[in-house]
Amino acid sequence: MLKCRSCASEKVSSIIPLGEMPLANALLSAPTKTPEPRHNLEVLLCESCGLAQLKDLIDPSKLFSDYVYFSSNSEAMLASVRDLAKRLMPSLPKDAFVIEIASNDGYLLKNYVQAGVDVLGIDPARNIVEVAIQQGVPTLCEFFGEDLAQELASAGRKADIIHANNVMAHVPDINGFIKGLKIILKEKGIAIIEVPYFLDLVHNLEFDTIYHEHVYYFSVKALKYAFEKNGLEIVDIEKLSLHGGTLRLFVSHKEHKAPELIIQAMIDEEEAFGLHDSATYKGFTKKLKGLKRDLLDALNDLKSKGAKIAAYGASAKGTTLLNYFGIRPDFLEFVVDRSPAKQGKFTPGTQLEIFLPSQLVEQTISHALLLSWNFADEIISQQQAFIEKGGKFIIPLPHVKVVP
Repeated sequence: MLKCRSCASEKVSSIIPLGEMPLANALLSAPTKTPEPRHNLEVLLCESCGLAQLKDLIDPSKLFSDYVYFSSNSEAMLASVRDLAKRLMPSLPKDAFVIEIASNDGYLLKNYVQAGVDVLGIDPARNIVEVAIQQGVPTLCEFFGEDLAQELASAGRKADIIHANNVMAHVPDINGFIKGLKIILKEKGIAIIEVPYFLDLVHNLEFDTIYHEHVYYFSVKALKYAFEKNGLEIVDIEKLSLHGGTLRLFVSHKEHKAPELIIQAMIDEEEAFGLHDSATYKGFTKKLKGLKRDLLDALNDLKSKGAKIAAYGASAKGTTLLNYFGIRPDFLEFVVDRSPAKQGKFTPGTQLEIFLPSQLVEQTISHALLLSWNFADEIISQQQAFIEKGGKFIIPLPHVKVVP
């Protein structure tokens, strides 16, 4: 019997079945005729605590020990964390200690390092940890959990601030993760955690943010339950536009600070929408089928008129979108991406070669399917040479549109 990973309820039901999918970041070094491994990608809903979660799990060591996503490649991400660190630093004590879980290439902690604040990054991807250390950010190459938290606490390494951006959704043992936060958070410390917001995913048809790395899809109701169960408390929430809709949670030890009214207001909004009701997802599935039809029709129409189409962004969400919609290589010439770690490789499932963004102009591409739509404004501003040559971007959701 399936049980919720947070509250252990058996009241779980399938709401978004996407079928067999390749691993989202399993880029290929060369095309292959051997079938790529595929795994069931299906979201379940717990109707007790409200947590949406994958039915089937992949061993985290296969997903994160060697990683191709570098946070520093996003100017929007860099600006967001720079502003946050600048806001927090004036209130820190002189001997402050800041930890980031899933610290990636040091993109956030370097702001504290530059201000002389003692920091520690924790990340399981050795290739990315090496980059962070080279940039002067002390980083442990480890998965975070209760055991590591106990080691740090025993060594006197409790934190005034813990950052954890876009990592809680990746950790199968959600209760162990939160218990670990509690162990290493100082009595008056604050944990600042960013997670994609499930209400935005459902409202805006952001189905492509579902992939095997994301075990959880969080509502405020589910988050409130999980933190309180494990001795912590959400005291405030900010909504960000990053990644198609992100929650920035401010979490402390219980009774350290009275929770803000926004928390209950957001839960009420979720209930009014029907976010925790499995019946809601029949409408979601119907809209998703319509979106698939609209995008394939648009691509077919453009191809019939002689358009030369590529894709922008060898992103994890791009893997889900291309494979679920059945967008075959004969639709697209190739994919471009700013990340040197991805260039020269091939996309999972569709086996499209990944090039520098300059190839949009050099190969006279007329249209680019924007797979990294969550950074649309940033990408479009960077690709003015492509636009000046008459190039257009196809934004695939929540409805198909062509810009500029």
